[in-house]
Amino acid sequence: MARSTAFPNFGPILCMSIHKHKHMFRTSFLFLGLVLGMLVNAQDALGTLTGGGSQQWQVIGNATAPKCSPGDATYTFSAKQVVVQECAGGTWKSSNEVLETWSAGGKSGIAFGGAKYEVKSLPANAPACKGNAHCVRLTTVPDGKTDATRSIYLAH
Repeated sequence: MARSTAFPNFGPILCMSIHKHKHMFRTSFLFLGLVLGMLVNAQDALGTLTGGGSQQWQVIGNATAPKCSPGDATYTFSAKQVVVQECAGGTWKSSNEVLETWSAGGKSGIAFGGAKYEVKSLPANAPACKGNAHCVRLTTVPDGKTDATRSIYLAH
């Protein structure tokens, strides 16, 4: 049977177009999932630190209150701010910092005081936790100016 030339065969063109749009949709959907996943992780970090409200954390190894030693600090996290209390000259000095979440390059966490931190919950048997059941590590993210990182181990 001879093929009719009255109507062109658009089948291959339509199939390529549909395939191209399916691929674009799949890529967009994958990207959206990745971005939402990072935002959820950033919110999880905030939830870990705030407990859904406001929680005070102490640097592991702090002297017992009300005395303090150089290097002692407490952090009280809430949804929008962190109150940082640091020991200076034997007394507590307090400052309020804006608290934000961030996500970039597949990583996420919190930011305050001019630094970005990744937040990781640690088990009580981790050496740095010294038996504290609620233990987290805040690790600074390199800012591009330096590769140096700093870790803060907190318990409440």
